[in-house]
Formats: sequence, structure tokens, C-alpha cells
Amino acid sequence: MRDFLMEHLNVDIVELVKGILPIVATLFICMLAIKIIMKLVKKVMKKTSLDKSLISFIERVIKVILYFILILIIADMMSIPVTSLLATFSVVGLAASLAIQDALGNLASGVMILATRPFKSGDYIEGASVSGTVGEINFSHTVLTTPDNKKIHVPNKEIINSVITNYSEQSLRRVDLTFNLEYSADKNKIKEIMNKAIENHPKILKEQPIFVKTTAYQASGIDYTLRVWVNSADYWEVYFDLLEGLKDEFDKNGIEIPYNKMDVHIINK
Repeated sequence: MRDFLMEHLNVDIVELVKGILPIVATLFICMLAIKIIMKLVKKVMKKTSLDKSLISFIERVIKVILYFILILIIADMMSIPVTSLLATFSVVGLAASLAIQDALGNLASGVMILATRPFKSGDYIEGASVSGTVGEINFSHTVLTTPDNKKIHVPNKEIINSVITNYSEQSLRRVDLTFNLEYSADKNKIKEIMNKAIENHPKILKEQPIFVKTTAYQASGIDYTLRVWVNSADYWEVYFDLLEGLKDEFDKNGIEIPYNKMDVHIINK
């Protein structure tokens, strides 16, 4: 066999094996080292408070870097010029980055969202002119679910460059309601009705500050403002309960919400 290879292919099998064995051994050792390093990285990442998606991304990046180093080591052992290989990778990388710059922008924005954590899965947010509950944060889009169960895929670059309002980050929220009521109504009676509605609602936090005051005198009526604190999850329930219940109580007590009106005076000359 050796003679055949030497005669027809001008290859010495012994020398070939001697050349291949170190490469195979290095490849095996490096692959084993990569597995050990990745296990250590995963253990370290589990102990951090970083988002799961960010941890997954970091692990992938580290894995790609390790395999890239492995390729350079094997290339050097095979006498392939590493500098030329790096130059080739640089050119290919530049061309690819120009071709997918929007995708890379979304990727960078996704990493920023996961690192800075302006919101997380399950939060109700408003940003990039849309609002909804955050379902998933991936490296190209943030997926929101609207209250009427529509899914909106917002590019990360758009959402990170917009004003983000997170309605779920704080454990408590304040319900603000303002009623414009007729001037002739009894102020004390109105405040009594409001305070009774607050007292009777089980999800209003009575230990938090409660505000029931006259806040403005408008053209057709007086503004009465009610402000109470609730758990964030109970916001809309309390909001609509008060809005509906107080209107019914005002009607029962003959307190009207005035319509806009204008007095016209005709002067005869």
C-alpha cells in the first residue's frame, strides 16, 4: 500500500500519518476544551441575574469565538497563512455586515434591551406607537400581545429609539378620575359619594393617600378629581368600576354632568 501511494501519488503514508495525527489530536483536545469551557460558562451564567435570552446570546457568542480560535489553530498547523485567513474573514464579515446592517441594528438593540431591561416578558408597555403585553424579546423583534389578542412584532431598533412607558414595572398604580359636575350641586354631597365609593371598593388600597378635591372651575361646571392607589394588576378593574359606579350614584342623587352651553344676549338698538 505504501509502495502504491509512493509510486502513483508520490505520497508517503507514514509521513502523511505523522502529519495528520497531531492535527487530529489537537482537534480532539480543543473540542474537549470547548465543551469544558462552555459548561463552566453556563454554570457562571446561571448564577447571574441576567435575562435568559441575554445569557443564551452570550453563550452563543463565546462558542463562536472558541470555534473561530480552533479554526485558526488548525489552519496554522496545516501551514495555511493565518494572516491571509484573517484578512479573508474580515472582507467577508464587512460585506455581510453591510448587507444585513438593519438586522445587525436590531440585534444590537435586542442586546441593549436585554442588558438594560427597560421591560421584561409579561410587562404591559407602550413604545414605538404601539402598546401591549410583552410576550417575547428575541434578537430581531419584540413581540407584543394587545388586549384584543393581536400579536405585534416590533423591530428592536424602533422600540429602543422610542419613549417606552412600562405600566407593570411598579407594583402600585394611581387611578385618576375627574368629573365635571353642575355648579348648583352640593359639593359636600359629591365628596361624600366619592369617599363612599372608595370605601366600598375592596381593591382600593386604603392605607395609601386618597385624594378627593375640587380641582377646577370650568365654563359649564366644576371639576372634582378622585385619586386612589391600587395594585397594578387591579388598575383597569378599579378604574371602570369607579367610572360606572359614580355615574350611577350621581344620577340617583340628582347630580348632573352639564352639557356645554352658551348664553346668547340680543341687544336691540
